Amino acid sequence: MNLADVPLPCATLKDPSAPDRPILSVITPVYQGARFLPETLDGVAALRTPHEHLVIDGGSTDGTVQILRKRQDRSLVWSSERDRGQTHAVNKGLEQANGELLAWLNADDVYVPRHVDAAVHLLLDDPSIDAVFGFMDIVDEDGHFTRQYRCGPFSWRRYLYLGDYLPTSTLIFRRALLERAPQLDERYADAADCDFYLRLLRGARVTRVRRPLVRFRYHEASKTASNIKLQMREAREIRLRHARSPAGRWLIRSVTSAKRIRESLIPSWPEL
Repeated sequence: MNLADVPLPCATLKDPSAPDRPILSVITPVYQGARFLPETLDGVAALRTPHEHLVIDGGSTDGTVQILRKRQDRSLVWSSERDRGQTHAVNKGLEQANGELLAWLNADDVYVPRHVDAAVHLLLDDPSIDAVFGFMDIVDEDGHFTRQYRCGPFSWRRYLYLGDYLPTSTLIFRRALLERAPQLDERYADAADCDFYLRLLRGARVTRVRRPLVRFRYHEASKTASNIKLQMREAREIRLRHARSPAGRWLIRSVTSAKRIRESLIPSWPEL
């Protein structure tokens, strides 16, 4: 039976008491995120999985720091100082993380706790699985549901050659994979996650769970809404660099050109 197609049960931890070392480290980069950050913090705090939440703030002045200071959450570890942007913040979180499992959740997105707990159990119960990912509910800036993105089973080749969309905010992966990709490449402003997960997941056993793990917030200030063209351009450059043959690079260029035409006619994301 394919684990990717098994409906996840509601998670119940075998040992609900937090061990000395957390099972899951959630890394959240943030800058000027006061409006949405409380929901992000609440979603992580509601996990029954023993965890740490590493919030790396880039020196916000909009009340983000005050929100973090007021939290009564022993699993929350945060810092606030100027950095070189989101990619640098995630790298700082990766260096600090103590968990056996790791995840990257942006400060305007929200976990669906029971589904994340169940996905963690899937990893804990089967050591042969290296990473899991799942569906995501797309919500507007006020948190109202608009649609659900249902991804297909993972294929590294499809991710590389066809640019198959992988909802990276839903990914939970084993620490051991960091040997392949210890950090994000700071050269990329909008598609560093594409490069990181191409390196991280090559040859890995990655399982899809058919439940929404994250509520993805689509709003004017989000990178997806504000500069999709830069994201697509960087992703194309990254995929071409990872391709190992002229035929593979031709396929990437052809698929990207077709997607640009389609995007001009039928945008994947509506204008805000």
